[in-house]
Amino acid sequence: MPEPLRIATVPYLNGRPLVHGLAERDDVSLSAAPPSHLGDLLRRGEADAALLPSIEYFRLTAGGGERLRGRAPAGVVALPVAAIGSRGPVGSVRVFGYTEPKRVRRVRLDPESRTSNVLARLLLGRVMHLSPHFAMPGEGGPDARPPDAEVMIGDRALAAAPDGAEWVMDLGEAWDHLARLPFVYAFWTARTDANLAHLVAVLSEARDAGLAARPAIAETAAGELGLPAERLQTYLEHMVRYDFGRREQKGLVGFYRMAVKDGLAPAGSRLNLARMA
Repeated sequence: MPEPLRIATVPYLNGRPLVHGLAERDDVSLSAAPPSHLGDLLRRGEADAALLPSIEYFRLTAGGGERLRGRAPAGVVALPVAAIGSRGPVGSVRVFGYTEPKRVRRVRLDPESRTSNVLARLLLGRVMHLSPHFAMPGEGGPDARPPDAEVMIGDRALAAAPDGAEWVMDLGEAWDHLARLPFVYAFWTARTDANLAHLVAVLSEARDAGLAARPAIAETAAGELGLPAERLQTYLEHMVRYDFGRREQKGLVGFYRMAVKDGLAPAGSRLNLARMA
């Protein structure tokens, strides 16, 4: 029997429709890790495919691509299956401000994030015209003063209502106002030495089943997250977008070009979609 496909996803509600039923399949080994860890799983050959943060794809493929470890020298390729994206407010990728915008000097990034941290830096500069210092939690030592704003992603951001927040920026909404294009936070990416045709078939089947099951997924998550099922169903059906078509890809490339221009991503990458026979 062939080895199971090793598929890595994110541990958030927004990823559940894309992996629906995979944990029960004998031909799949499913794992979950924060977005900040998924690129390393692909690099080390510990996953065949991952719901990779968009910015990590471009970092892996800049300058002709990185030689990944594993069964054979490999690169990565985008799978034309699905993405986690938005076209307007997304609800689970936000910046919380604890002082008036003009006084923001220090912004705390989310340690689990890759793409959203870069997006926050772009939007705070281009939309709010701020140039604060950005730092991960713990940087600056125990005596560092509290941040003036912080980036928060995933289920924590979806449920958050931090005391003292004077303003909140939904990064999906701010991107939509700036670019008038969808934003792609993550998309299925595979190692080129994996069985790409089988991966596409398996992930497409899971996507179709998961999108149909969003009401049930929301009902289950409501008890886990302590949030109303109706709100979570609205989030999954109307705020998170799972398409990965031409407009999504155009928005993705536009984001990458902005990141390069602002020195937040290396130049020399392009979006390379797997070609299916």
